[in-house]
Amino acid sequence: MHFQNGTERLMFFAKSLIGTPYKGGTLDVAADETLIVRTDSLDCTTFVETVLALYVSSEKVTPEYKDFSDALTNIRYRNGIISGYSSRLHYFSDWVSDNVQKGIVCEVTENNEHEQRCLSLNYMTEHSDLYRKLKDNDSLVSEMRCNEKKWKNYKMPYIPKRLLNLQDTDIIIREGDILALTTSISGLDVVHLGFAVWVDGRLHLLHASSTHGRVLLDPSPLYDYLKNKKKHTGVRVIRVK
Repeated sequence: MHFQNGTERLMFFAKSLIGTPYKGGTLDVAADETLIVRTDSLDCTTFVETVLALYVSSEKVTPEYKDFSDALTNIRYRNGIISGYSSRLHYFSDWVSDNVQKGIVCEVTENNEHEQRCLSLNYMTEHSDLYRKLKDNDSLVSEMRCNEKKWKNYKMPYIPKRLLNLQDTDIIIREGDILALTTSISGLDVVHLGFAVWVDGRLHLLHASSTHGRVLLDPSPLYDYLKNKKKHTGVRVIRVK
């Protein structure tokens, strides 16, 4: 299949997963941390990671499954190495930083009018009872705290949601950009991920939705999706290279 550009190829893979059932927690089922590949059910993060791995591996002349699994491992884990639960890039800010260093993505949030939120990422260790692997596992909580130290008093850029009620000519967000929905929840940076899609000049989110129970192009423009959610503050914009 011939694609005009990388964005078209990326969105081909994203749209090919439309209709896939939503399911959370699929990465935490194994006793030991290992690469888990699911295309029969996805959550917002595994959807974005799977699409990105398909995109990266498709750059090979004759891509094979190992190319895909290697790409997914590289995207999902710190320095591309699986070394226990804490090696997985759980926080989105950590995920972005690591994948920027790998040359896979770049952040373009600050190309737009934006604000900053100063926060310290510690939600997972402060709420360890909410995480299957962290609950009653003090040593793993300690490992996660070490990862979180890097993100103390982090100044996170984001585009406030009030600025998203614009046309495609007024904001620097491209089709296929990864959109991370930011939050005011203490100790947490983002709460949801998807891909940007422009429909009749309005920005929409292609995502794995727990509300709709599947991967879909959300029928509501992103501004409408966010405006009445009090803890949703806006978006970060990550561009795939």
